[in-house]
Amino acid sequence: MRMNTLTDNLPLDRETTTQLLVALGDPVRIEICLLLGMRGRLNVTDIAANFRVSRPAISHHLRVLREAGALRNEKIGQEVFYWLNYPSLEGCLSALLEVLRRCPRREG
Repeated sequence: MRMNTLTDNLPLDRETTTQLLVALGDPVRIEICLLLGMRGRLNVTDIAANFRVSRPAISHHLRVLREAGALRNEKIGQEVFYWLNYPSLEGCLSALLEVLRRCPRREG
């Protein structure tokens, strides 16, 4: 029998939230998100130019972020462009924050 939790009556998809937080748990992925937040739509070459990791490694990070819902992408010609998926990020992180706000506060 499953116990009731704080999230039972809130719009928080635990699986989606977990996948997003795991994806954001890597420093390179956070930096990719910050770069896309500052510069907008970029292709893999432009993103990789900002890091000291290989292009295949950047492609892997982009795939993880896209599968977690943090990024959207579009292929134009031979290039794939990526940008932040603001609705997904805002929805997931806002729902998590709402759950945390409803938790009993513990000071110190």
